[in-house]
Amino acid sequence: MRDVPIRPPLPDDPAAIDADWIQRALAAGGTSDRPAIREVRVEDLGAASNAFGRLLRCHLAGDGSSAAHPASVIVKLPPADRGAFRFARWMWMHEREYVYYRRLARHAPIRSPALLYGDFDEATHRFVLVLEDLRDMEVPVQVAGVPAGRARLAVREIARLHGQFWGAVDSPALSGCRDIFAPKTRRFLQIACLLLTPVVLERFGGCFSPETRRLAETLGPRITAHYAAVAAGPRTLVHGDYRAENLFFRPEVGAGDSARGAPPARGDFAVVDWQACGLGPGLYDVAYFLGTNVVPGDRRRIERDAIEEYHDIVCRLGARDFTLDDCWRGYRQNMLGVLVACLLGCGALDLGFQRLHALLQSALERALAATEDLDVAEFLPRGRFLSAGNALSILSRGAHEAYYRLARRRAASPPP
Repeated sequence: MRDVPIRPPLPDDPAAIDADWIQRALAAGGTSDRPAIREVRVEDLGAASNAFGRLLRCHLAGDGSSAAHPASVIVKLPPADRGAFRFARWMWMHEREYVYYRRLARHAPIRSPALLYGDFDEATHRFVLVLEDLRDMEVPVQVAGVPAGRARLAVREIARLHGQFWGAVDSPALSGCRDIFAPKTRRFLQIACLLLTPVVLERFGGCFSPETRRLAETLGPRITAHYAAVAAGPRTLVHGDYRAENLFFRPEVGAGDSARGAPPARGDFAVVDWQACGLGPGLYDVAYFLGTNVVPGDRRRIERDAIEEYHDIVCRLGARDFTLDDCWRGYRQNMLGVLVACLLGCGALDLGFQRLHALLQSALERALAATEDLDVAEFLPRGRFLSAGNALSILSRGAHEAYYRLARRRAASPPP
């Protein structure tokens, strides 16, 4: 009888990742026939590379008689920051990603790194992922903006994922997937956004026009109603954080504006970071990507064609009773949720990293431009003042106004 490899302990920090740990992890993941690993050099990819996880590139050296294969792997651990870890646990982010790589990736038409080993503790939400290293591929520079050709390819690829699961959220393949806009999540996002909007207006006030500033302040108490409205539409499997730094391209792929075309070869495009994946409106992924990752001039030039391609693909793969007008309207409506995501990121994340500050500011500026171009204020929910759903809005608005007055008072106070 063949011995079952013993799973290595969940590492608490990068110092625990050594040659023995990697050897045991690869063996437990089913790759025990590979050469022995003599040495591991751990390269920290930087705290700003992933807000809710630590990414490590582990360079592997063989025992001298043969080269290590693979030569390197990516190891993902929980974030060191306790606040980020608590937030990730509350949002089930580590479980979502673990489930995606363990169960869903094999059903998805979109490529992700191969899972070489994974472990997740349901009680503590500690986890580890050992993933294929895609270092031979390119990641667009998000601050610079995704070029038009690659942007259209990325929309086509996410359309294939959405189309495969369109309206099939009860299928066995998606069992256990969480709703990204569940009622509990909607309430949390509303309260968080109301509290953080004054912080964003203080930090990034110069990015707002009078109109977009008014939109941001008006949106806060209506966030739960907005997400309820988009959640009522067609649902599918969504990535949830579909942005440039999670997309990998072969260097020669996506040049030019890239007209309609066949899917790229399996090794030409890949997507990472599935912490926010779940069930929801597919057009949120599209709005988030085009609205925050493509410079406004390119977005304006390609978005109509990109949305038409998206519509064609999801309809060919199974979307029913979904017109091009429905698709365009859903894209515009979901841009409100993109603005919420930008407000949360710009208000909550530590801006001590210069690169992160630039990334958040560019995303916010692009999202604000998109909300104006697409006239998304049309989709601000309007409900009865005394409706049950409005009670939370009233309480949250009070918290927002109190926080805003306190922030202004602090800003006006002379330094000690």
